[in-house]
Amino acid sequence: MLTPLLRRNILFAVGPLVLVTTILQIDRPAIPYTVPTSGLVLPVSEWTLSRAANGNLVSALKDNRTGKLTAFSASVFQRGAQANFHLHPRLYRQATLAKGDTVATLFSNQDHEQLSQLQGQLAEQQAELRLVEAGQKSADVEGMTNQVALARQELATQRLLTQRTQALYQDSLTSRQEYEVALNQLRVRELNVRLMGSNLKSASTGGRPEQLHVIRTRIRALRQQMQLINQGLQDRTLVAPVSGTLLLQSASANPTEEVLVAVADNSAYVALLPVAYVEKEYVRMGQAIEVAITGTTQTTQGRIIGIDNTVQLVDGRQAFFVTALLPEQNLPLVPGMVVRAVVSCQALSVQGHVARFARSLLLY
Repeated sequence: MLTPLLRRNILFAVGPLVLVTTILQIDRPAIPYTVPTSGLVLPVSEWTLSRAANGNLVSALKDNRTGKLTAFSASVFQRGAQANFHLHPRLYRQATLAKGDTVATLFSNQDHEQLSQLQGQLAEQQAELRLVEAGQKSADVEGMTNQVALARQELATQRLLTQRTQALYQDSLTSRQEYEVALNQLRVRELNVRLMGSNLKSASTGGRPEQLHVIRTRIRALRQQMQLINQGLQDRTLVAPVSGTLLLQSASANPTEEVLVAVADNSAYVALLPVAYVEKEYVRMGQAIEVAITGTTQTTQGRIIGIDNTVQLVDGRQAFFVTALLPEQNLPLVPGMVVRAVVSCQALSVQGHVARFARSLLLY
């Protein structure tokens, strides 16, 4: 049997709770609900130029609003091909780059060697065309025959010299430079013999319309090949695809790659924020966030533009990541900065707050 004192204590404890519950059932006020978190500041987009372990160059443009690559290219070099890569001096004296600025130049000896060979073949065909069109006298033909014989004799002599130089180079008795000079002279002699032989052939046989057509066709084909190579050389002048700040320290996502140049587009910023999974049903696209800028008393506003559909462990608890866009410019933000943020969710009733609190206690 309850004593009067116990009855009074129970009444004092239960009475206010019953009163508040009755009032809330009559009038259900909406109370603002926010989710505090901390996140990482990223530029709205960033471009990196990296060198892979095999020497290839990799260019990647990433949009941090979506977390995906919007452009990707790789310069692949064949084994044994020599390539010279030079960064532009402005990278060492400027803090920013404009879109279209030259970042680096790349030269490949293979392309230049092929271009030189095509130029020689073009000169040979053009000379042959002139001779076929003009025709030659018998005395000129005899003189050219003697010149061809002399050129072939000089070529044979040069081949012997080159073979000797090659043997000395393989035995480390001569320098690579002397070997390359001898090899180049051999190529010049061979080209000279072919050129003079073509001239002699044209002078001996005379020109026919069909022959002229063949020569002109070869000339056009050689010019087209040279144009393609020149365009390729121009494409190997690397330019910045975005305007922004040069990042002095930037780590590659791939540990086998070395970042040579990194440019951050700071026209806007993105905040990557982990949110506890128990808040999943309260966080929505388009909700406003307030970010406190580290080291200052300044805050900035943004909105959620992306919600990840995967769960990760953050500080031992399950969380999902949201992406928020911070459109305000000229903010004292730095890529990689950790900031505190508050997500403004939809207002909840008192019952909603109680239910949310209970869920946080019961769910992991």
